This record gives sequence, C-alpha cells and structure tokens, in this order.
Amino acid sequence: MHKNLQNGFTLIELIIVIVILGILAVVAAPKFIDLKGDAVAAELKAVEGALKSANSLIYAKAIMAGQEKLEPGSITTNGVTISTTIGNLTPLSANVILALDGNYQIMTNANDTITADWGVYDVPGGKSMYIVPKGYATFDSCSLLYNIDTTITADPIYYAVTNSGC
Repeated sequence: MHKNLQNGFTLIELIIVIVILGILAVVAAPKFIDLKGDAVAAELKAVEGALKSANSLIYAKAIMAGQEKLEPGSITTNGVTISTTIGNLTPLSANVILALDGNYQIMTNANDTITADWGVYDVPGGKSMYIVPKGYATFDSCSLLYNIDTTITADPIYYAVTNSGC
C-alpha cells in the first residue's frame, strides 16, 4: 500500500491566495494612505490645546496682576515678559514662542518656507496669527488661527483649526 503524500501547494492554490491578497490590498490600502495627514491634523489639535492651556495660565497671572482689562498689558512668567490683550496672550509670533514649548519659526510672509517644526505668521493688523506645520503654507487649509478681536463684546478670543488640507 502506497500513500500519496502532498508536500506543498498546487499552482492553482497559490494563484488563488495571491488574488485574494491583491483584492485585500486594493480595499485596505486607501484606509492607510492618509495617515500622515491625520497625524498632522492631530498635532494641530494638540498645539491648539497647548495654546489654550498657556492662555489660561497667562490670563490667571494677568488677573493676579490686575491687568485682565488692559489693552495692551504684559505679564512676566519664568523670567520672560509676555504681552497681553485683555489679559490674554496677544496674537504675536514672539509671544507664542515664549509661551509654548516647541520648535517655532517666525514667518515674515504667508509663503515662507518653514524649516522649523512650526511656522508662526502674524496677520497684519495685530489681531490674529496663524500657526502652520512644517511643509504647509498658511493658506493650505492646514493651520491654526488664533484671534483676539476686542471690538467684539462676546467671546473675543477664538481658535480655529483648519485641517481639511493636511
């Protein structure tokens, strides 16, 4: 009696497995392609949280110094002076660099090439600024806008993360 032992896969079995793996790759690949954009968008949200947290601390110090209604004002924290507007961080790139930890670069115009991790662009007029990740331009739909408009009576401070282009 001689038993017929199979020692490997047939050609048909291998082709079927390759076709199934190809179909899975085509279906699953688009879900993993945009991971970089998702990561950059998450980093923008993290910078927004850090900015809000720093602003809360600065506002608390401004209240203690009696400067929460001044425009302009300033507080000193950790040996550095930060300018404030109605007790909040004035939207200037120099203030962000002083208030937040990180590798920030001041942008002189909206189309500067960012060599640091983040670019900070002051919008002319002194009421708002953009924080932009490296590799993106200010108006690429991948930025954080920080604004203080003292002409508005209700909630003059706002943050706007635009991440549709990240």
